[in-house]
Amino acid sequence: MHTIELPDAKITRYIPADLSECNSAEYIDMCELIFRYHNQEIDYNQFRVHAVYKLMNLKKTKERVDDEDKFANIYQVSELIDSFFEEVNGTRTIKQYYIHNPVPKFKPTFTNLYGPADSFMDMTFGEYREALRLFHDFHASGNMHLLVLLATVFYRKKKPFHFIKKQLSSYDGNCRVPFNSALLEQNSKQLKYAPIGFVYGFYLLFASFQKYLTDAKILWAGKEIDLSILFDGGSADQESDLPGIGMDSIAFTMAESGAFGNIKEVDKTNFWEIMIKMYDSRRNDLERQKQEENATNK
Repeated sequence: MHTIELPDAKITRYIPADLSECNSAEYIDMCELIFRYHNQEIDYNQFRVHAVYKLMNLKKTKERVDDEDKFANIYQVSELIDSFFEEVNGTRTIKQYYIHNPVPKFKPTFTNLYGPADSFMDMTFGEYREALRLFHDFHASGNMHLLVLLATVFYRKKKPFHFIKKQLSSYDGNCRVPFNSALLEQNSKQLKYAPIGFVYGFYLLFASFQKYLTDAKILWAGKEIDLSILFDGGSADQESDLPGIGMDSIAFTMAESGAFGNIKEVDKTNFWEIMIKMYDSRRNDLERQKQEENATNK
């Protein structure tokens, strides 16, 4: 967090240093500004000044002659917004090192919609397959409706209370109605008029999760699991890593093995369980390769 002190006015304000520190409202506002900046609707200086007004909850007033000092102070504070970015290969790039959901609940009309848990811990493999396809399709086409569909995959209504009560013995913590790909287009109407900061913000969250996933180290049964071995395809092109492992192909392979049941049951399985199974298979393959190499060298 950045601390901003105005001694004369006896005011101290705090503004986030990057997207990971934003609350829900700040996250939506900043993601809208990032979208407008990326689409060249505003330049970088305008982006910074708009961000200060949003994050400090300032209201624009009619300009006066004696406002020169005020605007000078705002511009000085706006330089702190640089911390939302980092330089990657000479390009100013938004920092994306967060996997918690900044907007766990969203109310587009009269009904609350609930998003995924932090780290997508409640995500099914079917949700991930659908989301990954939409994610890459938007990246390739820029079709804005795909952003709405991507958010629709995860933001859903709560299950009816009586339904949850009946399943308390096997309740998995996911209070949302199950994902149904056949209803995706129909359900997307709920988010038709959602602010761009919300739908683009979720795209950025999913992108941050993708970035994390390719080099993730997680604890499982008391051991550290390095998932990066799933994405080491020997290619220098990092953007091809995720499509390269073939999530659709993996789903069918899992179904054929019967490890989690048929394809519908695989899609209903928790994403992280599938990843652990993939990790175990990959680790066994690497161990076997190592043993074969050692035997050949002998």
